[in-house]
Amino acid sequence: MSKERRKFKRFDAFMDVRYRSEKQSAEAPGLSKDLSRDGMKLNTTSVLPAGAVVDLEIHLPDETRPIRTTGKVMWSRPAIGEKGSFESGVCFLVIDPVDKFRALDYAYNYWLETKVNDFADPEKLSELS
Repeated sequence: MSKERRKFKRFDAFMDVRYRSEKQSAEAPGLSKDLSRDGMKLNTTSVLPAGAVVDLEIHLPDETRPIRTTGKVMWSRPAIGEKGSFESGVCFLVIDPVDKFRALDYAYNYWLETKVNDFADPEKLSELS
């Protein structure tokens, strides 16, 4: 089994993202798949080459002010089971600390809401003992 290389936990976080690479003339839509303190997995309809610098505009649900940041594409590959879709790992290069907190707070709360159903019913746990 391979050793985990991530420094920080990743949280499922589905957020609309607008991105533009240095070679694009217009913004394109994307979707975040997960988020950590260092970056995010971004799902797009076009491949982003490793090493590309991208400007990101992340839209948190129920918030009017987007998070603007710059990141570097660390890897990119076709998305498994999603024809015509690509996944890219983006490492944040520049992000306002307050905006990072906003994004992580949303991702953590989303994770809590969705993962709490994965745990066993505490009342039934005593029956197993």
